[in-house]
Amino acid sequence: MRAPAPARRFRVMQALADGVRAVPTVWAQAWGVLIFLIAVLLARQMVPDDGAAWVLDVAVGLAALIAWTGANRVAIFGRSAPRHGLGPAGLQFGPAERHVVAALLLNLLFLTMIGAVLALVGLALFGAAGLDVEAIRARDWAAVGVPWKLAALGLVGAVLIAVPVLLIVRLALFSQATVGRGQPVSLNTLGIATGSFWRLLALLVIVIGPVVMALSWGAGFAGPVLAVLWLPFAAGSMSSAYRRLEYWRPDDTGGSER
Repeated sequence: MRAPAPARRFRVMQALADGVRAVPTVWAQAWGVLIFLIAVLLARQMVPDDGAAWVLDVAVGLAALIAWTGANRVAIFGRSAPRHGLGPAGLQFGPAERHVVAALLLNLLFLTMIGAVLALVGLALFGAAGLDVEAIRARDWAAVGVPWKLAALGLVGAVLIAVPVLLIVRLALFSQATVGRGQPVSLNTLGIATGSFWRLLALLVIVIGPVVMALSWGAGFAGPVLAVLWLPFAAGSMSSAYRRLEYWRPDDTGGSER
């Protein structure tokens, strides 16, 4: 039975603390796949961006998928992770990895459809507003249109941006839910995150922040460092939130959980 949303909460600081504690635990059980990921990342840095580089790009993506899924297995199931498909030293490619890919594709399809609809609505509304295109190109904002119309369009634009952000945040735990339930979980992740949007948003900003900074710096060692520390930490933090928000149990019935 689904627990009421107010009864399912997590604390951001607790999730971050669990993420820190997960780093040595993930390394203890999935050290093999993490080392493999680091090796592939280092090899990719030494290969020029020519016609053959795509092979290593595919290898990096595959290694990252296996490492991320394995780290979530450890963070969710702890010492019983091997009973849930974790291979020796985290090296495996089984149903969980395929399920994560399937859930990701379903979510991307859903978000693409929503984005297309919102884009069409936005284009229709902005087109019907009769704004002065030449004034926009000249950045003469006072001549673009009447203030009330600009304010209304600004509100519409904010809504068009807020809807995808809301959906992305509430779908953020799809990989943890997929690993935890043992089946692809895409849109059903919306139900898991019910009532926790702001906490999930805060957690995502903190967890994704190091990745954004590393990519903006463009440092050559950013990838291996992220694999060493960030990936286990992120998996531990997100899995901590998932464990506290999950309401489904293996003996639940009632149809597909997708």
